Amino acid sequence: MAVKIAIPIVGKMGQKYDKVKLVEWKAKEGDQVSKGNAILLLETIKASVELEAEVSGYLHILVPAGESRIVGKVAGLIAETEEELVQLQKTSSWELTQT
Repeated sequence: MAVKIAIPIVGKMGQKYDKVKLVEWKAKEGDQVSKGNAILLLETIKASVELEAEVSGYLHILVPAGESRIVGKVAGLIAETEEELVQLQKTSSWELTQT
């Protein structure tokens, strides 16, 4: 089952920013990623942070770099297998970001 890449709270000392900019995906669509490796660079007005993969698998990008999203929204998924990745790629991005 795919693991969601949700936009985390980015800030120092508990500050919360409603929108976070996705500056750069560190891997491309379909790339194999490893748990603990940086996969996404995020930025707010006051902070910049790299988001690490929570699990190993195959990256499916739902929100392209350069766009902003509200904290908690899904920006991508990590599929467990290549077959699961193919199925995710056939599913509407809108459907995947609504959960």
